[in-house]
Amino acid sequence: MSIKGSFQAECPSCKERFDVDFWTVISGEQDPQLKEALISGELDLLMCPACSKIFPCEETFIYQDPGKELLVFVMPAAYQGEKEKWMEKMRLDYEALKPSFEKEGVLAFEPVYCFGAAMLSDLLMRDRDAEEETEVMEFMAGERGLKRVIIRAGFARERDLPFSLPYAGCPCRDHALAAARAISAANDALPRVKNLIKTLEELKTQDLPFIKK
Repeated sequence: MSIKGSFQAECPSCKERFDVDFWTVISGEQDPQLKEALISGELDLLMCPACSKIFPCEETFIYQDPGKELLVFVMPAAYQGEKEKWMEKMRLDYEALKPSFEKEGVLAFEPVYCFGAAMLSDLLMRDRDAEEETEVMEFMAGERGLKRVIIRAGFARERDLPFSLPYAGCPCRDHALAAARAISAANDALPRVKNLIKTLEELKTQDLPFIKK
């Protein structure tokens, strides 16, 4: 679930100080409107109650989406100058928060560390592009009577792959490779499918260790 905290902000124009609520934990899975605010860059915008000026105000927060294997610690962009110091602090905070994350089911993957909400926005936009390409691939697979199996999101993100894998017969290397090649031959404007073909070609066994069981 998403959680709010309170802090005091200062308007850079008129120096008015005022209390504001800020999201300290954001669940992209449960609160898609907050996810959209992140992507659009509106999440950290404040309006001064005295002069009505709108300005960005960054605070540290956590973004989580277990279904997408995402646990992100987002720090202000200004912290980039002392990157190692703040990353070490976030690692220690992560260790302290592990029990609560375990209840949320987000301990199966390592956290990501971002400096500024813009970095997280870029990551979410890349995921959106991957989702759109996956939908095209799945539509083409369906037209050809192919089945599909989900690729673990973290692995797909790391290798820039679609979030699922087409196959005929059983989900194994050769069947998946033949299906991916057929889709790529019909539509060569799917770069992640090409990356999937390369990943499958590199496999030494028929097992697909990166699919979601």
